[in-house]
Amino acid sequence: MVNTIKDFIVMAMGTLLFAMSITLLSMPNQLAEGGVAGLSLLLYYGINLSPALVTFIVNGILLAIGYRFLPRRMVMLSLVNIPLLSLFIFLTEDVGSPINDPLLAAIFAGIFTGAGFGLIFRARSSMGGTSIIARMLNFRFGFDLTATNFILDS
Repeated sequence: MVNTIKDFIVMAMGTLLFAMSITLLSMPNQLAEGGVAGLSLLLYYGINLSPALVTFIVNGILLAIGYRFLPRRMVMLSLVNIPLLSLFIFLTEDVGSPINDPLLAAIFAGIFTGAGFGLIFRARSSMGGTSIIARMLNFRFGFDLTATNFILDS
């Protein structure tokens, strides 16, 4: 029980960092992300569709597909984390403002994203998207989680 609570707190902190990377750094500075977050940003830039809504729908679909192949514990944590990510994105969607130096914005976005992913993976969860696919490949075939996620997001 204690590990589950600790994992939940670590996962929530990682999810908040990732959401802040998207809304406070990537969105206002017109930066790209990989995976589902990147798709949601493209739809936001192109047709002003809410990234919170897009990430919720696409991640939900991917989790439904991965349900058969992923460990139950990870599915349960992801069932909590996917709406949490969308909620954090929704709450911070209009808060960010552009930074004058695009390189600085990209560096900080990378730091926040990497720290967020690290915490989420440490909690043995997923924030959805391509990390669900990476987790399936890791559990089924032993693929390296970080390298697989990097390749899928590229």
